[in-house]
Amino acid sequence: MIFLTGFMGSGKSTVGRKLAQRLDVPFIDLDEVISTRAGSSIRDIFACAGESAFRALERQALLDVALSEHDAVVATGGGLPVDPANRAVMKACGSVVHLKASFETLAARIPEDRGRPLWDGNARDLLESRTPAYEDADFTVHTDGLGVHEAAEVLADQARSLPAPVPVLVPASPYPVYIGRGIFPDIRKLVHRHVRPEGIFVMADENVLAHHGTTIRSSLSRTRHAVMSVPSGEQSKSAPFLLKVLDEMFSAQVNRQWICLAVGGGVTGDLAAFAASIYMRGIPVVQAPTTLLAMVDSSIGGKTGIDVRQGKNLVGTFHQPLLVLSDLDFLATLNPVLTRDAMAEVVKYGIIMDRHLFEHLETEDDLDYHRVVHLCVSDKAAVVSRDEREGGLRRILNFGHTMGHAMELALHYETSHGRAVSAGMYFAVWLSRIMGLLDPREAERAFRVIRKWSYPVEELSFPHPDHVGAALATDKKSTSEGIHFVLTPGIGDVTVKKLTGSQILGAYGRFVRESAEGL
Repeated sequence: MIFLTGFMGSGKSTVGRKLAQRLDVPFIDLDEVISTRAGSSIRDIFACAGESAFRALERQALLDVALSEHDAVVATGGGLPVDPANRAVMKACGSVVHLKASFETLAARIPEDRGRPLWDGNARDLLESRTPAYEDADFTVHTDGLGVHEAAEVLADQARSLPAPVPVLVPASPYPVYIGRGIFPDIRKLVHRHVRPEGIFVMADENVLAHHGTTIRSSLSRTRHAVMSVPSGEQSKSAPFLLKVLDEMFSAQVNRQWICLAVGGGVTGDLAAFAASIYMRGIPVVQAPTTLLAMVDSSIGGKTGIDVRQGKNLVGTFHQPLLVLSDLDFLATLNPVLTRDAMAEVVKYGIIMDRHLFEHLETEDDLDYHRVVHLCVSDKAAVVSRDEREGGLRRILNFGHTMGHAMELALHYETSHGRAVSAGMYFAVWLSRIMGLLDPREAERAFRVIRKWSYPVEELSFPHPDHVGAALATDKKSTSEGIHFVLTPGIGDVTVKKLTGSQILGAYGRFVRESAEGL
């Protein structure tokens, strides 16, 4: 998505229409969207409701367009970029282009325009006050002396090199997810789209450092930084190691103008984000996931945490990243077992909300990493954008996880997360069928895809129901009335039922007996 910003008369609408034609994408004029919705002209909205009311309408129109469109050229109102929150939305969704012209050129273009309520004797001062906001753009096109066709030509040439991230539009802190090959060396440039930090505190998985340490350090060579190695494995997500991280941050003289950069899998990402969220009451974190599981799941959504004796991730915060950078080149050195584990999460998205992804997994035998990561990130972003803190909709992402987490705890974490989630999905699909929600043929399709990309049921461990029951009692989703259990009524669809612990355990005992005979 390309957002055109600039002062009144800079050519956003005329150039934008021509650019959209060149790129063969829709054109959206936000002022026209607002006027159509309100059934009134922009001038009348200002006159009757005031500028603050108009800005609220403008903000909502921007969010609605951002949530509903993927590729478009959007002409913004002259005052929209002044609000930093609006600039954050635009940068999360795509690229921001400033159309710039001298005041004399602008005045010549709109000498008698009565549709612009803020074009008056103070217009020059208004332009000067807005200029810093306009300049916070990916690039600027000087339109003095350029015709509409010429300006559109310049923009079309630049469009190929502009960022095209997947947006995560959480209300308070929208952010982009960049996906591609060989993009980690662009980390400084991408961070500078959002902030100009004094320094970067890097927390990198020890195995990632062994393979990619030179790339990581050279990419940050012109930035003040400190690098801390994080031991691989779940044991690093502990209170003692968290204190060690904080001590290292103080030793590196990290202050609130620094950012924390997590380079690794879910363990490193969760730990770094938690440390960033509590260090000096919070500094920004950037996620650079290096495993497929982290790319499609844990790096997005803002969940942070450490493990305690009572269970995984029971102590933590919500701390959304500044941005996520998923460089697919990191996957070249990934252990195939970790890819298999990650595919449990990929299959989850297909079963509960993305029929196209499911059918791709059903019919293809080779992994197209870019397509799979892009689809999964888009799916999770759509959910997180509407439910940041798991108040309702976000519960659907727990498909396979409620029982999976209980199995992990019951097995003392001697099984991998991917195996546990696969086992949990087998149970959730089976339970959906037993409850009459899911057609048996659809259940068999789901079983086949889990088996194909993750684990066959005979390779999984199913602990005794008594042990699972004790683990379920500590589930974060458990209430006095029961547990919100995620089920599927059909491929690409999802529902949540509140079930009691006894209902779940009774069904689980039957499932274990049947699974021993093969699903």
